[in-house]
Amino acid sequence: MSRRVIFKVTDPQGRGVIFHDDTWRHIKSEHPEITNYKRIKTTAMNPYIILRSPLRSSIIYVDCTQLHLYFNVFTRIDETLNECTVSSAYLTPYLPSGDRIWLRKQ
Repeated sequence: MSRRVIFKVTDPQGRGVIFHDDTWRHIKSEHPEITNYKRIKTTAMNPYIILRSPLRSSIIYVDCTQLHLYFNVFTRIDETLNECTVSSAYLTPYLPSGDRIWLRKQ
């Protein structure tokens, strides 16, 4: 069974961000608070902050919600292609750990 691309967008640093249907199924089943993948898309295109995870080769796109929670989009990065593939998305009351590599201008 092939993976279907739901969307591919470009982040503020020029990286491609790809989101597949199997990842959407995972998010819907494991993180039911995420009800619409459009928030994942807009967070990747216009995050509040971008972090590089110190634990693995990943980029985290983060935005803030009206409920003072962090909407986190976790990706796996392929440096050779300058692309990220979304691996998960969920809400947390805290900012994930990672090195800040980009911050939205206010």
